[in-house]
Amino acid sequence: MIQARIGWRRVGGITAVQAAITLCWVIYAFYLPELLVDLGYRRELAIILLNLENLLEVAIEPLFGGLSDRTQSQLGTRLPWIGLGVVLSAALLLFLPFLTWLGSPSSAWRWLLPVLAVAWAAAMAIFRSPTLVLLGRAAPTPQLPLAAAALTLVEQLVGALRFTAYTFILSLGPLFTFAIGSLALLVAAAVLRVVTPPDPPDPEPRRSLPTLNWRAVVLFVGTGIALATALRFSLAALGQTAAQWLGDERAGLGLLVFSTLAALCALPAGKLATRTGNTRAMAAGAVATGLLILAVCFAPSLRLAAIALPLLSFVFSLTLNGAVPFVLGLVPPERAGLGLGAYFGALGGGFSFFDLFWSGVTGQPGRAIGGAIAFAIASALIALTLKLPATAALKPDSA
Repeated sequence: MIQARIGWRRVGGITAVQAAITLCWVIYAFYLPELLVDLGYRRELAIILLNLENLLEVAIEPLFGGLSDRTQSQLGTRLPWIGLGVVLSAALLLFLPFLTWLGSPSSAWRWLLPVLAVAWAAAMAIFRSPTLVLLGRAAPTPQLPLAAAALTLVEQLVGALRFTAYTFILSLGPLFTFAIGSLALLVAAAVLRVVTPPDPPDPEPRRSLPTLNWRAVVLFVGTGIALATALRFSLAALGQTAAQWLGDERAGLGLLVFSTLAALCALPAGKLATRTGNTRAMAAGAVATGLLILAVCFAPSLRLAAIALPLLSFVFSLTLNGAVPFVLGLVPPERAGLGLGAYFGALGGGFSFFDLFWSGVTGQPGRAIGGAIAFAIASALIALTLKLPATAALKPDSA
């Protein structure tokens, strides 16, 4: 059976870190505007900071992904960079709400908040790629989409909090809520450390690691930018569609249903991709997602939209599941951290570029069509990678 060939304990450790990352970003996005207002800043500064943080990922993700490749070669582990990023992130996240106690709108302390907020986001970018690259060592290459489905499952379930839990999370207070996020990061990293012991160091570590295929880099970086644009357009369009059918007050419930369905579809989508091939499944999933976005957003009745929504959730999961295995299949195993870092950097950059160039598209039809076009571009870029020479398969059961 496929499940017997996957190191589920290691997948569980990676998934725990992914869940903690998602939870921290949900908490941070909820509270950042409130903290800024408490210290006399305008609420709009939160948008500027989030865009700056996404842009920083363009440099930080590949930098530390590449550094983790070297540490893996020399020490047999990527855990030092994961530990550094987790400890810094947990400490900075816990300190952010204290600034509202130390400072006031007229205090010199107030300038620390935006600085430390950006520092926290930078610290969070240190360990994502070194963590997720471990997925490639927890399962044989053909079964990676099924292992990656665990990441989609927790990301969608935890991320769904942002649609309906805003008032509840704010009611807990910043200090308690940020402490939960910090503790979640530390516990998840500890679990990952237990299930991912270091390998013996390479007795003759390479002085230079293999180079990346520049055509592959262009294609998966372009895919990251296209998917970021597609997600921004599509989620906004779905939110407007939910408001149209359910009313503004219940629009979040519609997005919660979609996110939950996408989570539940993750494992079946992963199984399908292991049978058909991840790249083909991801390319088909991306174009189908774009088409079904149009079907849901332009459905003439709520009943037809409700029928299309489960299909949309499935192909959406098929696309998300495939991202990490897709990149790992295009880079040498020794440069997997750099490859994933470049992809996630492109994703973050794509979010920032969207806010700079496409935020003016506010109507539901324009957003739905923009999302469909971006998904189609992503699908085309993914399909083009099928013409590239295959890289060596990642070996399972190695950290």
